[in-house]
Parts: sequence; C-alpha cells; structure tokens
Amino acid sequence: MTDIYDRAKASAARMLAPRSRGGKGLELSLVRVTTGDYNPEIGGSPVTMEQFDGSGLRQNYRQQDIDGSLIKQGDVKLLISPVLLDGIDTPQPVTLDKIIFDGDTYTIQHVDPWDYAGIAVGFSVQARK
Repeated sequence: MTDIYDRAKASAARMLAPRSRGGKGLELSLVRVTTGDYNPEIGGSPVTMEQFDGSGLRQNYRQQDIDGSLIKQGDVKLLISPVLLDGIDTPQPVTLDKIIFDGDTYTIQHVDPWDYAGIAVGFSVQARK
C-alpha cells in the first residue's frame, strides 16, 4: 500500500518543482535558526542556521478566510514540495522558521503536513511577512 503514497509524493514533487525543472513552482529557501544552551565561556548562547533549498507555490488567502487573529491581512499560504532541489526529503517546517520565496522573507505561523501513512507528501504553510 505504500506504493500509492510514494507515487503521490513523486507527483507532488513534480508539480511543485521550479518552472526551470518543468514544474509549476518557484525556488524557495527554508531557513531554520536554532539557539543552543547558554555557554558561560562565550557569555551567550550559540546560534546555528541551516538552509534547505526547495520549491513551492504561493497562494493568497480568500478575503472571507481572513479573521484578523489567526489569519491576518497579508498572510499567504505556501505549498512546499516534499523533496529538496538536491533530491533529499524536505524536513518538516516548524513554527517560526523563515522562508525566502520570490524575494520576500516570511515567518511560518502554522504548518499542515500532508502526511499519509507516514510519508510526507508535501506541506501547507501559513506564512507572514
């Protein structure tokens, strides 16, 4: 039964691939900033930044979906491919990760993974400038 989900993942990856690779999406970067434990020797906490280059689509929310608290004016929905540009699986985005898409930087507010039978077929992300 896993085969049908593998095909769904491959289909989503093809559809969300950048236009330069035959898909309908654009390239994006998922940036994850992690702060470590406090280190008294350096007088602060070490910060590490990871960048994952992938692809996806941007959609605007319908006016009737904007409630002013959970979804605000200017929020966008990003559909993110389950596969990075180098062919490995996209790590699941988390709240407060940054996404650089089409020259704009967004902060993730909410993530809705398309998870079927343990296979991530893609991610729907609410993002805010």
